[in-house]
Amino acid sequence: MANFCLRQDNVHLGLMQNDALKALKELPPNTFDVAVTSPPYFWVRDYGFDAQIGHEDTVDNYVKRLADIFDEVKRVLCDEGVFYLNIGDTYYSGNGQPHGSDPACSSRNFMRTKLRPVDQSGWDIPQKSLIGIPWKVAFELQRRNWTLRSDIIWERDNALSEPSARDRPHRSYEHIFMFSKSRFYSFDRSKLGDQEDVWRFPIERVKLIDHNAPFPTALVERCIETGSPPFGKVLDPFVGSGTTVNVARALKRHCVGIDAHPSYIKQIRQNLMDLGCKPFGWPNMIQSLAAPSPNFKQWIGNLKNMKKPKGKKN
Repeated sequence: MANFCLRQDNVHLGLMQNDALKALKELPPNTFDVAVTSPPYFWVRDYGFDAQIGHEDTVDNYVKRLADIFDEVKRVLCDEGVFYLNIGDTYYSGNGQPHGSDPACSSRNFMRTKLRPVDQSGWDIPQKSLIGIPWKVAFELQRRNWTLRSDIIWERDNALSEPSARDRPHRSYEHIFMFSKSRFYSFDRSKLGDQEDVWRFPIERVKLIDHNAPFPTALVERCIETGSPPFGKVLDPFVGSGTTVNVARALKRHCVGIDAHPSYIKQIRQNLMDLGCKPFGWPNMIQSLAAPSPNFKQWIGNLKNMKKPKGKKN
C-alpha cells in the first residue's frame, strides 16, 4: 500500500493505493468540500483481486460495506460539503451460472468462471427482478443521518444496447444521489447550466487508462464546480479510471483519489506525469489539505453568500 502526491501550478493531487476504508481513516476530518465517486456495482465486473467491493455474498453485506466506507467519507467531508454518489443496479437471475462466452462484452465473461450470488436460486424476490440496489444504499445512508437532497438522473444517450433483453426497455440512465452532511450547505447552482435533476452526458469511450467504466469528464466537472471553489478540495474514494483527479487538476482543485487496484493507481500517476505534474512528497499533500481554501469566502456557492428567497423553505 502506498501514497503518492503530485503537483502542478500549486494544485496538489494525492493518490492512495489501499482499501477505501483504510485509506480514508488516514485523512483528517472536516477537510473536503465535495466528494464524487462511483463504487464497483454489485457483481457486474471482476477487477481481479480478492475481497474486492462488489463481490459480497449478499446485497445486504454489499450495502453495509459501502455505507461503512461512506461513514468515513462523511467524517472527512466539511460540515458544508456535498457528496455525489453514482451507483448502478443489478438484476436477479436465479438461473445458475451461464455458459459459453459473451462476445458483446468481454468484461462480463467472468460470470462464466464465478458463480455470482445473483445467479443462484432461492432469493425472496422473483427471478428477472431488478434488485433496487441504488435505493437500498441511499436509504441506508439516510438511516445513518446523511441528508438525501436529490436523485439526479444521468441520461446516457449513447448507452450500449442490451440485445439479450427482449422483454423490457434497455437501460439508458443511472442514479447520481446528492447527499449533504446537514440541512444547510454550500452549493453553486449557477454551475448546473440549463439542466436541473436530469443530466445528459454521453458515455466516454476514450480511456485515460485500462479501465472499463470511466466517468464522463463533463459530469465530474459539474459535480466539482457545484460543490467547491477554485483551490477547494475534492475526494474520490473509488477513483478507478482517474477522471476525478484529472478534472480536479484542470479546474485548479486539490484532490485525493483512492483505489485498491495497484495498476489503476500506477496508470493514473503516469498519466498525470505525462500531463506535466511533478512528484511531490506526501506530507505536502496533508499540509495542503489542512490549509483553508483561499477562495471559499468569496465563492458564490458559500452558504454565507446565499440569499434565501422570501417565503420559501429548503
